[in-house]
Amino acid sequence: MEAIGATMAFLYYLHLHTDLLKPEVKERLNPEKYTPFTLTEKESLTPDTVRFRFRVNRPRFDDELEKLVDGIIAQGAWAMDIKDHMVQTYRTYTPVGFFMSDVVDEESGSREGYLEFVVKRYPRGSLSRFLHDTRVGDQVEMRGPMLVWPYHSAKYRHLYMIAGGTGVAPMYQLIDRILNDPDDSGTRISLLYGSQTEPDIIYRGLLDKLAQTHGDQLSVTYLVDRGPATVARVAIPDMDTVRVFTEGFERGKDVVLMCGPDAMLAAISGVKPVGAGQGPVQGVLRELGFTPADVFKF
Repeated sequence: MEAIGATMAFLYYLHLHTDLLKPEVKERLNPEKYTPFTLTEKESLTPDTVRFRFRVNRPRFDDELEKLVDGIIAQGAWAMDIKDHMVQTYRTYTPVGFFMSDVVDEESGSREGYLEFVVKRYPRGSLSRFLHDTRVGDQVEMRGPMLVWPYHSAKYRHLYMIAGGTGVAPMYQLIDRILNDPDDSGTRISLLYGSQTEPDIIYRGLLDKLAQTHGDQLSVTYLVDRGPATVARVAIPDMDTVRVFTEGFERGKDVVLMCGPDAMLAAISGVKPVGAGQGPVQGVLRELGFTPADVFKF
């Protein structure tokens, strides 16, 4: 009886303090291999842009994998590789949302959260077409997180963000991070965000709310290619627009962040080359005297 009692006590200890008696937790973030994640929500934001939410799980007790994941996310802006398993190609996307609950499911011994992406469908974009054809309940393989741009609290005095279309994704991730960090309350953020029309402005409601709530830190300016326009200005980010937007820039203290369609990047900063490296600063920013040390292209 004593042996049985000791065994029961040991099993109870394992139940309370470890995950050894729980089933394997699947759908976990992993930067070293592709993992299938289940699509749980799909919402159209514009006629060609959709928000995707995928379920993410985490063990009750963090292990070395979770420490690795947390360490990468803590270092700055991060992204995920998403794979089209039909043709074995992938593309890197920046999540606009990441949440993990503290509530533990006692049966599975895991916590549940989600990853969110905003993806525009392009006629020739095989990965974007693959994602848009995915249905709720389907699984998509992903690998990550992967650090894209190192950042820590109060690293810069002022972040000047220039984005177009779904290029707002890494900007939104950083905006959310900075505004929710008490140690980053002194950092200023200016976002110049271009879209084709006002209905094409992604996350306008959220951005407007953040700008209203955190007016001392965040300002947002919308540009659209064509009207009618009520909150945006019908204009392109030309020399004069970018000059006024970056007025007050201090080298060594501030940074310009770029993300958007290649045509926009070519005109303002120069396109980021395929593979490693940022490439030279070109276009409007070069004409205004900005150097590679002043600019980062997502």
